[in-house]
Amino acid sequence: MSESNATDTSEQSGIQSYNSMISSDSAPAGENSRLKSEELPHSVAQVDESKIRRAPFWLQPFFSLRVQLTFAYSLLSILMVIIGILLTYRQTSSLSIFFVVVIIAALGTALSWVTTTVLLRPLWRVTDAAQAIAIGDLEQRGRLPLRLPPQDEIDRLAGSLNEMATNLEYAQEMQHASEQRLQRFFSDASHQLRTPLTSIRGFTELLMRGAKDDTETSMYILKRMKQENERMTNLINDMLTLARLDDKHLLKLKYVDLLEVSMESIEQTRARANDNRRISLDIGPNAHFGLQADRERIKQLLFILLDNALKYGRPAPEGTITLQLNKQDRQATILVRDNGKGIAPEDLEHIFEAFYRGRHRSSTTPSAGAGLGLTIASAIVRNHNGTITVQSSAESGTEFKVTLPHVD
Repeated sequence: MSESNATDTSEQSGIQSYNSMISSDSAPAGENSRLKSEELPHSVAQVDESKIRRAPFWLQPFFSLRVQLTFAYSLLSILMVIIGILLTYRQTSSLSIFFVVVIIAALGTALSWVTTTVLLRPLWRVTDAAQAIAIGDLEQRGRLPLRLPPQDEIDRLAGSLNEMATNLEYAQEMQHASEQRLQRFFSDASHQLRTPLTSIRGFTELLMRGAKDDTETSMYILKRMKQENERMTNLINDMLTLARLDDKHLLKLKYVDLLEVSMESIEQTRARANDNRRISLDIGPNAHFGLQADRERIKQLLFILLDNALKYGRPAPEGTITLQLNKQDRQATILVRDNGKGIAPEDLEHIFEAFYRGRHRSSTTPSAGAGLGLTIASAIVRNHNGTITVQSSAESGTEFKVTLPHVD
């Protein structure tokens, strides 16, 4: 392949690399439900397209550093040879020829030194910036000589280093956000565990002070201790479930009939309901809903969504809960709808966070549970390559929508 063709190909790849950097920096960070408040800042300035000019075709081969150095040294060599030949055929003394050659060699060396310094100065800037980036000073990427479109190997190297620094900065921000979420999770978990433990300790002290002599009081205390113990057990089980859902290899994937699982879930929900509210299953035109999924996790997903509707929906006789199944574009759709008072708009963006139970809910809304149910539901859907969304208003109630890949 000729030098010109190689330069054209590398220049095009460099332009594509720069375009991808600009588009990735200007787009929101994270397409798969990434945190909206943690978007990556712009690292590459937007370039005015009108200022980008392509060099003439005949000049493009000279953008290669190798060609530039070769051309400069070739000119110097040719100049020295020509002058040497001219001096050889003149009637001059050997001493004069020697001094002339020495002067020409000195001038050639000085010119080569200056030429090489000018050509390698951008490379030194790249080297200094790369060393600063290597020790963690990502702000020094501003010293990189970025030109659009890239004109030589140094431009493409600078663009690659700048993209690497961008990815490193994004990875650091994501790691910092993950550490904050983990710290907040452990803080909330310790608080949730401390509450039942404190209650059990208080009830134990009451029994030790003599409450055990009163049969009615002791039975009441033992009943409350049992409730707190069950609450703590459920919390620990939920935390273990979240930890196991981080590993997709633990899923027992097999063919699952979503309609069959939904019918079982509806019957269980009716059995758990303490009133006669209407709980129905609405099936779309296609009665065949197959999934490649973990059956127990899908049952747990439906249990969480239906249990959430039981807790926060309207009671009988006006209360209704609907589980709707549909299929569209090879996606199975699950809708769980209730006609409750809805979720406050300030809480909607946080309801899938761990231990979040709503800071703007009504005082009459029940607060049972630790706030891990919807977090587990979101993790189950994510592990099955699906999506989960929620819509809610005070007039129409709350609707959770889950989409999962459908199989025949």
